[in-house]
Amino acid sequence: MAHPENYDETANRERVARLRQLGVDVWGPERVYVAADVPLENIEPGASIYQATLSGSGLRIGRGSRIGTSGHARVADCQIGRDVELGAGTYEGATLLDGVAVRGFAEIRPGTLLEEQVDAAHSVAFKNTILTATVVTGSVINYCDLFMSGGTSRTDHSEVGSGVIHFNFDPRGDKYGSLVGDVRGVLLRSTPIFVGGQCGLVGPVHIDFGSVIAAGSLVRRDVPAGVVRFENLENRQVGDFDREIYTGLQRKFLTTAKLIGNLRALDAWYEQVRLPFAEEYQKPLYRAAQQQARSHIAERITRLEKIIGKLERSIEKSIALRDDLLRKFHGEHRRLMECGGRIVEILARVDHGPTPAACLEQYEEARGAVPHLEAVRKLNAAAADAAAGWLQQIAQAPAQSLSDLLRAE
Repeated sequence: MAHPENYDETANRERVARLRQLGVDVWGPERVYVAADVPLENIEPGASIYQATLSGSGLRIGRGSRIGTSGHARVADCQIGRDVELGAGTYEGATLLDGVAVRGFAEIRPGTLLEEQVDAAHSVAFKNTILTATVVTGSVINYCDLFMSGGTSRTDHSEVGSGVIHFNFDPRGDKYGSLVGDVRGVLLRSTPIFVGGQCGLVGPVHIDFGSVIAAGSLVRRDVPAGVVRFENLENRQVGDFDREIYTGLQRKFLTTAKLIGNLRALDAWYEQVRLPFAEEYQKPLYRAAQQQARSHIAERITRLEKIIGKLERSIEKSIALRDDLLRKFHGEHRRLMECGGRIVEILARVDHGPTPAACLEQYEEARGAVPHLEAVRKLNAAAADAAAGWLQQIAQAPAQSLSDLLRAE
């Protein structure tokens, strides 16, 4: 982002004037600073820049988008589609597709992809977060390391109440990601998920379609489809704690593999379905969306590698304690250490397979006349089911391969 010491008033006035000549609505150099590294041609005519600092060679802003509607917005290296509204806040290295609205006082960081018509209220913080089309969040949200989908339209969508936090960071310094819905949500045929206000999601967890998390819950376990879940934390001491000693990890590794699989499937959806039929202005946005998914995958793999690297110390300390309860985890930990390289290979593998022909043919035909979301809705049941099966096959592969590896003698 542009820093005050780099401020150049004269050159900024020239860049603002140039943007106006190109058809961009700019309030004025006293409210807008455009850094020298911004490719001015990447801001489409018809965009409006109200109060903002714009920077980064990767910056793109589509027509009809309004930047800084509720206060000053610092926007760096973001790819912003058309008809997007960004209020006050900091936006860095994120991808926001057409029709996204972030109301204000936001902190949006790298690894974030907000698909079409995602709506976020005030004071939200996202990093390594992917929200598929039409997901809505309330205010005071902290979502780091999370994939969420679900719903069929802007009036039938997955929703997150105000005050929800995804706890991705644990006392050992490890970070985990969570899955709310799954990649099939891109087909706009999934039952919405409702996460009530003032909830905490303790990663890694998987919350399935159609579930309702009651307000005030603290979710530590997976939630199956179509249930109401209320959890709270009893005020009790569980036991002694040593941050260098691990207990069971298999569930956490498998849930992470499931998340990675869904990110792989999302990447394939963009590569094989969205990109080939995209309009020209959408192509760099879709490629950026793929990069967000890939960077999240890389983050998850790195985090698991770090955990594996700490298991030898964990075993040494637990042996010294002569604790039978801890000893039962040694076999699992040694298996993770022995298979560390193979685990990384499984999670890093890219094997998409071909998209079902019926899905591609129908999507291509519809996409010639209507935007992406409408084209997806025009898929008939057989084509949508085939696409869902293809995506699910990709999504399930890493967790299945990892489970087989960990069970092997």
